[in-house]
Amino acid sequence: MGRTRIDQLADSERARFDEWADRWIAIGLRTGPADREKFVASVRDCYRFAGIPFPEVVVWVPSPLVLAFAAPAAALAIELIERARRSGFPLRRGAVRDAVDGAVDGAVDGAVDGAVGGAVGGAVRSAVRSAVRGAVRGAVDGAVDGAVDTAVDTAVGGAVRDAVRDAVGGAVRGAVDVDREIRRASLDVISRSYSKYIGGQLWAGGWYYGGAWTSFFREVTQLELRGDLWDRARAYEGTIESACWWWPHRRIVMVCERPAAIHRELVDPTRPRGWGSHRLHHDTAPAVVWPDGWGLHVVHGVRVPAKVVEAPETLTVAEIRGETNAEVRRIMLARFGAERYLRELGAKPVDASDYGTLYRAELEDDEPLVMVEVENATAEPDGTRRRYMLRVPPSMERARDAVAWTFGIAPDQYELAAQT
Repeated sequence: MGRTRIDQLADSERARFDEWADRWIAIGLRTGPADREKFVASVRDCYRFAGIPFPEVVVWVPSPLVLAFAAPAAALAIELIERARRSGFPLRRGAVRDAVDGAVDGAVDGAVDGAVGGAVGGAVRSAVRSAVRGAVRGAVDGAVDGAVDTAVDTAVGGAVRDAVRDAVGGAVRGAVDVDREIRRASLDVISRSYSKYIGGQLWAGGWYYGGAWTSFFREVTQLELRGDLWDRARAYEGTIESACWWWPHRRIVMVCERPAAIHRELVDPTRPRGWGSHRLHHDTAPAVVWPDGWGLHVVHGVRVPAKVVEAPETLTVAEIRGETNAEVRRIMLARFGAERYLRELGAKPVDASDYGTLYRAELEDDEPLVMVEVENATAEPDGTRRRYMLRVPPSMERARDAVAWTFGIAPDQYELAAQT
C-alpha cells in the first residue's frame, strides 16, 4: 500500500538518489535520432488527457532554431487560411501583416502542458514537502538544464530560411490545403510571431515539467495520487524520454530531433552531479550541435561567436576591444593570445630592468592586461635565447616583482636567488 503524503524519506529511498539522478541525466543528455514512435504515442496521450483532439500531423525539424521560427509560421498560415474560409473572402497577401497580432491565437498556448504537466506537478507538490521534493530534481537540473537548456534558450536568434521554409511547407500542407503565396507571406512576418515550446529532454529535471522527481516519487516512494494523474505523468515523461523541444498546436505538432552531440566539462571533481557540476565546453567545435549543423559554441560555459572557437587566428584587436561582454572578451583574448594582443595593441612598457620588461594595457570593463617579458636563461643550440611573455596579476608595477610572482616566491627571495 502506497502513501498519500510524504514528509520524510526513508534511508532506503535516499540511497537511490544517485541512481535516479544518473538515469534522468542520461535522458537529458541523449544524442542521436529521436524515438519518433514513442514520441508520437506519448504526445497523443498528452492531447487526450488535455481533452484536445490529436491533430495526427507531426512535423519533425532538425534543430531548435528551425522549430522556433517554423512552428509559429505554420500556425500563422493555418490560422489565416481558416479565417479566410470562415469569412468567405479570398486571402490577399497584404492581409497577412494586418492580422499578425492575433493570427497565432489558434495555438494551444499551454493547454497541453498545463493540463498534463501542471496537474501532476500540482498534485505532487501538495503531497511532498519542499525539503523532500527537490532532492532528485536538483541533481538533474544542474547537470542538464543548467549546462544545456539555458544556453540553447538564449541562443535561438536568427533564421535558417531554407529549413524553416521546408518545415512550414510540410506542416501546412499536412494540415490544410495552402498555396505557395500564402506560405511565402507567412515567412515575411515570422519575426513578429512567437513560439510556445516545451523542452523535451532538456527539461528532464525541471521543477514544473521535469520527469525526474515525479517518477522518483511514483516509482521509488510509491506515492499515490488520485485518479489518472500518474498516467498523465507517464505520458509527459514519454515525450521527455523520446525527443527534444516540441511545440503543440491544435492542427499540428512540431518536434525537434535530439542533439547530434553534447560536449561538457566537469567543473568540480568533488561534485559529479548537481547544479553547477558541469558546463558546456569544446575547444574546436560547437559544444552542442543538432543534425542540421546549427549549434552553440561554448568555451568553459560561456557562449562565444563561432570564429572564436573554429578560427581564432582570424580575430582582430578591434573585435576583441569591441566586445562588450567581459567574459566573452576574456575568452577571445585567451584564444587570440595575450602576447600577440599586447604587441598588436602597441602596449608601452611600464618598467624595465635586468629582470625583464613589464607591459600594461588597459581594458574596458575588465582588469588590465599586464605581462612581463623575460629571457630564457638556457641558450638555444644556435646560441640565441628565447624570450617569453608571461601574464601576471594587474597589481604588478615592477618587472622584478612580476618575475618573482611567476616563480611563486616573494620579490626579496627571488632577488637573493638570482644573485646566488
